[in-house]
Amino acid sequence: MRRWLLLGALFLAASVGSAGAATIDFEDLALDSVGNGGDRISGGFFVDTGANHSHVDDGTGWNTSNGTKFLVIDDLPGLNPVTFSPTSGSPFSLTSIDLSESHPFAYARQVQVTGNRVSGSPLSRLLTLDNNIVANVTANYFETFTFDSTWTNLTSVVVKGLGSGGTSPANYFAIDNVVVTVAAVPEPATISLLGLGCAYAAGRRRRARR
Repeated sequence: MRRWLLLGALFLAASVGSAGAATIDFEDLALDSVGNGGDRISGGFFVDTGANHSHVDDGTGWNTSNGTKFLVIDDLPGLNPVTFSPTSGSPFSLTSIDLSESHPFAYARQVQVTGNRVSGSPLSRLLTLDNNIVANVTANYFETFTFDSTWTNLTSVVVKGLGSGGTSPANYFAIDNVVVTVAAVPEPATISLLGLGCAYAAGRRRRARR
């Protein structure tokens, strides 16, 4: 019986996909127009942008550009957060996120990040942007914010802009390079085989007692 259990454990270890870091960088999405809003899927994550304005941009026509695509949110007035959740439904960890004000006349001074955990106990961080953005000057104003090891076992992450800097009450901000690690999930066939192995082991144990 020990041999069968050992073989089962080895098979399970080989069949379960290993967890690994991934980056949601929006490069797999097409550029779209201001006000598109709605839901997207990028990097294996649902990206629910309830904001009345949101679009995928590459810096053309905006004051911020890092040379790649990014997601712009007009979070007016901080009531339309962006929610990230994995398409697999598996728990995940948040490592870092790049943020920028993206617009000199209507920008978020701060960004609230909330992590919803499997345990039901949420995490929260208030990130203060440097507000170092200049009108009519396109530059890389993105800042990288890192998260400690407590930001794990998450079901979703919610991001929203606050503060309304500039001359407008809007909370424009841009998101890029969301680094996450999604937990591995056993394949259905693996789970079935493991169940058969447990049933076999239980049967052997009952016969040994007789």
